[in-house]
Amino acid sequence: MIIRNATISDVEQLMQLAAITMRQAFGPPHNPAELVEEYIQSSITKPILEAELADPKSTFFLVSSSEGTPIGYAKLRRHAAPRQMPGPYRRAGDAIEIQRIYLLQNQVGQGQGRALMEHCLNWARQQGYKAVWLGVWERNERALAFYKKMGFERFGFHYFQFGSERQRDFWLQKQLIP
Repeated sequence: MIIRNATISDVEQLMQLAAITMRQAFGPPHNPAELVEEYIQSSITKPILEAELADPKSTFFLVSSSEGTPIGYAKLRRHAAPRQMPGPYRRAGDAIEIQRIYLLQNQVGQGQGRALMEHCLNWARQQGYKAVWLGVWERNERALAFYKKMGFERFGFHYFQFGSERQRDFWLQKQLIP
């Protein structure tokens, strides 16, 4: 497995990975296919991904198999932490969001998710962050179990617009310093 920083030249690969992993993670039986496609058409477009890749507040990691086939990605984003986040980590620059972390379904359960998460956590530590946070759909039990195993703790929730549906995400955080 190879993890590297993604660049603007990776936009087509990221667009394909994002659409496929979105369908796999949130499509039937979890949500109607039309709802997932609505989200993909509005949120996973080339102009949107190009803008995100060019944004200095975003860092993307692209994951490939040892043969070079793209199998997943992650996006970290520097911005204000949620109001519900514990006080010590809410100050600007103390925490960073893991905004997206996805693997192709056939790669799940083989240790790549853990390796990608560890890469994100180590990168955040090296950048001087004291904590990370992320949002996860309240009905994504597999992801919730994975994050719990990785040491994340719930601290609140927010609503996420998924196509035309409003869904609830739990906020989870992990301290990076002892």
